Amino acid sequence: MLKETTVILAKDPDRVHRVNANSFQQNAITTVNGWQYAAFYTDAINGEGPGICHVNVSRRMICASDVPSPSQTWVNLALDDYNQSVDDGHNTISIGVCKGDGTIHLAFDHHCSPLRFRISGLGAAAVSAESWDISLFSLTLNALPGIPQSDLMKEVTYPRFMNIDDDLVLTYRIGQAGLGSDVLYRYSSVTHAYTYIGQHLTGVSNSPYINGIDYRKSRLHISWCYRNFVPFLSSVKPNAHKQQAGPNGPENNSDLCYAYSDDLGCTWKSSNGNILAKTGIDDDSHSERTIKPGASGARIYEIPMGSGILNQEAQTADWEGRFLVLNRENRSGEERWMLYCRDEDGKWAKTEVPAMQCTSLPTETGSRGSICVDRANNVYLILPGNLDSSLSIMKGRMIDGGWTFQTIWTRDGFDGEPLVDAQRLEISNTLSVFTRTNRKADGRRDVVVMDFVLPE
Repeated sequence: MLKETTVILAKDPDRVHRVNANSFQQNAITTVNGWQYAAFYTDAINGEGPGICHVNVSRRMICASDVPSPSQTWVNLALDDYNQSVDDGHNTISIGVCKGDGTIHLAFDHHCSPLRFRISGLGAAAVSAESWDISLFSLTLNALPGIPQSDLMKEVTYPRFMNIDDDLVLTYRIGQAGLGSDVLYRYSSVTHAYTYIGQHLTGVSNSPYINGIDYRKSRLHISWCYRNFVPFLSSVKPNAHKQQAGPNGPENNSDLCYAYSDDLGCTWKSSNGNILAKTGIDDDSHSERTIKPGASGARIYEIPMGSGILNQEAQTADWEGRFLVLNRENRSGEERWMLYCRDEDGKWAKTEVPAMQCTSLPTETGSRGSICVDRANNVYLILPGNLDSSLSIMKGRMIDGGWTFQTIWTRDGFDGEPLVDAQRLEISNTLSVFTRTNRKADGRRDVVVMDFVLPE
């Protein structure tokens, strides 16, 4: 069994809805150029009043041996000039660190809200601990550097960053639950500005909900389900679209879809290589500029509404060209963890994770898990207890064309959706997991990072 080293970053805010450790934070924890970063909220401590939170960015240097020493502890920075006040589990923080110019990007406090974005100065990612202060960052912006404010920045939810070689991409949803679309931007480490790539996913009386965006071997991958729209009277419930779930909830999720891009999001193809859309190319020979519901070849598995698939679970890509999705389905009346795998030849297969090997089975709306791969292409499922406070790590391996699974770590005492530092795992054999604990005797939870040194 694995052994972990746990660091408490902070006390979790005293909120009804979880605002740290949600599956759609990409990233809450990331490693770039030898520094590991975590972004999270804490209660304000400067007398702003109850219910106010502040954005925090912590970092530590990862030493050469990849086992943090006492001198390489987390150093925290609270951005206390912005008060986050809405008790809403959607309003999380995502962080991106640009490898090429050392800028740190933060997108935070969104649920169908105007863009809220901060960026550091050039090279801030490498400054000394003594210089790690709020002056490194811009004020809160409502537009991206290089792009004027527009309608695409007025109703933002679920921002996600992904490292693309020396640059970054940013994607987020525009519109509302069940009635939204996804847009994509690229940040250049040369120009230090964003450019708009396009609206790559478009909902039509529904919303695409992505499991993530991944980049491996010069290829971008996305997978998603759709959520059908349920009309509601805005005059009766004017803020119904900002509820935690519903009236357009997970019961309306359906299908598993997939697309990839080999030109950084300009052209999107189906699993069999057919063009789905050319979002960033002015090409009259191909009429589709976005992937719409029903696009030929985008749907991998037909999963009817009410079948238990959850939005925004998890995905990853390995070093051999395989792409994997972790989700869940109702199988014979019970929810089961499912692994969907596209092999290097484009063929898909889905495998039910054996219930007898799981310490806790999923529920229809329980906490979502994470998936990642190490440098040897071993697959790790980080599974939260949906009916208890457990957290487990399962190791999956492809043997003779089939998957085998083994639980290699489990412990009780957690209450969050675990997030992994995929970037650190790309360069080391250490798995870092960001989550939060369940309530302690004082009624509070902790935000924690756990490090697991994986066997070579």
